[in-house]
Amino acid sequence: MNTSYDLIIGHSLGGAVTLSLLPFLPKTKETTVILLDPILELTKENVKFKTKVILNETTKVRTAEEHMVDNPAWSRRDCILRALGVFMCDPAVVEMFRQNTPWSFSGLLKSIPTNVKITVLVSDPKLSDNCYLDHIPCDVERLNTRVLTGIGHWIQYECPDAIIDVIPLSRAKL
Repeated sequence: MNTSYDLIIGHSLGGAVTLSLLPFLPKTKETTVILLDPILELTKENVKFKTKVILNETTKVRTAEEHMVDNPAWSRRDCILRALGVFMCDPAVVEMFRQNTPWSFSGLLKSIPTNVKITVLVSDPKLSDNCYLDHIPCDVERLNTRVLTGIGHWIQYECPDAIIDVIPLSRAKL
């Protein structure tokens, strides 16, 4: 399979999935990876808590209007998409946690392929407890980290410009 990517973005649980799939990228093309507040490490207690949260969200789906009240920085479209995404999510996704306990993916940041550059955008620790700086190694080449003060877990809704700012300009000749 000769599929390649210029840019891959993984948010939350998708950050762990993205890191797990990096070895399968073609080695001949440079790829930029942006991880948005990835959940890299969870204790058994955190896994139990997150399992309950996901079960609750998928069994008691909130409306777009409810999301708008709770997330005033989100657009109406974002709230509709969030409600639709949760509605479409199979509660069996909880098995993902049970099958990956202990939940530990930060070690994957220590072996980044030479053709991959990763930027981790971390939400403000006062607003989100999903990604911790001490889970991200600071001495790894091709790995950059930025903490976004005042921004919560849903970076793509609250501050999409932070994502745009870390995407490298096209390599095309202008």
